[in-house]
Amino acid sequence: VKNIFQDVNISELMKKLDILGDNGNLRNEEQVAIIQAGTVLSLCEKWLKQIEGTEAALTQKMMDLENEKKGYLEEELDYRKQALDQAYMKIQELEATLYNALQQDPGRWASESLNEVQREDLRAAVEKVRRQILRQSREFDSQILHERMELLQQAQQRPRELSSKADQQYPLEKVRIGGALTLEGWENSQGDQILLSPECSH
Repeated sequence: VKNIFQDVNISELMKKLDILGDNGNLRNEEQVAIIQAGTVLSLCEKWLKQIEGTEAALTQKMMDLENEKKGYLEEELDYRKQALDQAYMKIQELEATLYNALQQDPGRWASESLNEVQREDLRAAVEKVRRQILRQSREFDSQILHERMELLQQAQQRPRELSSKADQQYPLEKVRIGGALTLEGWENSQGDQILLSPECSH
């Protein structure tokens, strides 16, 4: 007979056990097996609730930490942008001052000020500094985005790790529903293995 494996609703399974236990034609060992199965399912239900509560608390903690780091990164980004904006404004002020000075007395500046080639060199140097500042700003923005993506990936990975850890701590190796009911390989909180036998049929 081909075995059929499927996810089990514990509450529904306990109802089926109650119905099966009401069968007056069961042998003593079958009644004992049903009682043991009910005990195991009760423990399953209790442990699953504990796991869900722990997972929810850890998930909330991860979200709180992520929001805290996100807030710190945003503050740092705002500070850096303000510093870059101030530097850029200072460059513009220097450019304006230089331009006004050159325009005030062309005759006097003809012999004392920079020649046209030197002016172009100065403008090129100022433009180079401006471009460098803008490039640093873009690089910093890219770094912030990368760090936020890493935080998001960590937050998404954490629930999967918790689920895997829960499966390892509370292993229910096999629950089979078909013509018979069998629960195998379950360990209680003391580490003792509980085996239910024989298989019980309607």
